[in-house]
Amino acid sequence: MAYSCTDIVDDVLNDMVIRSWIKPEQYGPDDPQAQCDAVLGAISDADVSLRLAADAKQFHAEMLDAVETLTGIAEQHGVLALANVVYLQTAILKGGAIELTRGEAENSSFVRDLPSGGRWWQSVKLIK
Repeated sequence: MAYSCTDIVDDVLNDMVIRSWIKPEQYGPDDPQAQCDAVLGAISDADVSLRLAADAKQFHAEMLDAVETLTGIAEQHGVLALANVVYLQTAILKGGAIELTRGEAENSSFVRDLPSGGRWWQSVKLIK
């Protein structure tokens, strides 16, 4: 039996549903436009997730190039700075931000000295 375009669409949709990338409620069985929109939306979301993961990986690499070890951060800047670096990497991965007091920000300001420090510092919000 020949494999048809309909078979391909069904297999792609079923696989994406199994992976929880799309939900069956997003499209009807006879609505190719809604099917396409659901798949393209999932691809777009995956693209954003991949970009954020690449950013978090780059942040980590720049950090290790600067201090060589994570314990080096704690030794040079204190354990709170190390914790904030870990929180910052998670925020970068999720596309969010961390909140730091002025004192915490000053203690973690070495992040701004990284090659992409200005970019990473955009994920830091100062609070009172």
